[in-house]
Amino acid sequence: MIGVIIALWFYIGFVFGRLSCAAGQPVPVTNSPIIEPELFAKAVDHAKTLAVTTDPQYKQHQKQHQQLLEQLRNGSVEALYTVAQSLNQRNVGEDRITSVQLWHALADGADHVASAVALGFSYAEVDKELALKYFVQASNGDDEGPHQASLYNAGRLLLELNDAASSLAYIRACATVEKNYPAYETPAQTKTCKEAYELLSNQIMTKTTPGIEDAIEMFLYASIDDVPQENTKEFTKWSKAMEFLQTYASLMQEEDGTADDASKKAKAFMTYLLSAQEQLLSLQKSSKSFSELQNYLLEIILGRIQVLVTASTATGESEL
Repeated sequence: MIGVIIALWFYIGFVFGRLSCAAGQPVPVTNSPIIEPELFAKAVDHAKTLAVTTDPQYKQHQKQHQQLLEQLRNGSVEALYTVAQSLNQRNVGEDRITSVQLWHALADGADHVASAVALGFSYAEVDKELALKYFVQASNGDDEGPHQASLYNAGRLLLELNDAASSLAYIRACATVEKNYPAYETPAQTKTCKEAYELLSNQIMTKTTPGIEDAIEMFLYASIDDVPQENTKEFTKWSKAMEFLQTYASLMQEEDGTADDASKKAKAFMTYLLSAQEQLLSLQKSSKSFSELQNYLLEIILGRIQVLVTASTATGESEL
């Protein structure tokens, strides 16, 4: 997947998420976090320095900082976040550490979306799995809808961590936010996510050859139109095929007993493989409704099943 990663991120870039995290997203209502007294004192001290100015030109600015200080003392989550941002922007070692500690308190203790986004960027270059954790948390947004930029950033990191199926799922979710959560969508982000989804799909088809397990994991996320949808004939056929393959895989894990047991298992192998193949071949007849990537993945799955059928016929057993 390395070639896919390089192509996708040179084309899209990392700036998209960094810029978009402050772009018009609804501000969620959160519970007040528990802040260690020493950490809270640092936040208050910094807010006091912001509020101090003798320049008449900045009287209105001073008033805003005084309000910030009052909100901070009253336990405002947004005030704490603003102070953390200010500390981080000073780019001083100790201040940056304090800002991250404040974001942790807000994200971990109050599910504060903007703080989780900030932590995602803070860890993106040094601890990708931890960054992913916070982008995924932020992507859930508030009780009303998701955080679109974080859906993209989670998908980006998932691909870097070699999870193409989950990457497709998150980038598709970003690209289709407008369908279910129009108030949480911005056209620029939607455009970027659609481009990223198309590019990733093309790269998977042209630069990689997924195994059967990867192909199966990606299939349901490989259509930006969410095809096949639940409660359709196509989805039922896919589900039945997966049940047959799962039963086949489970049988493969069982230890052989007597020769008679081995013979029964061999017959069962063939039964479940052929049943899965039958469902998928029937599903393939609906190929016009599937994406190009889905048809590509379906060919891989059917090709591997045919290999297994041939091997089972010749030897009596085979593995996925």
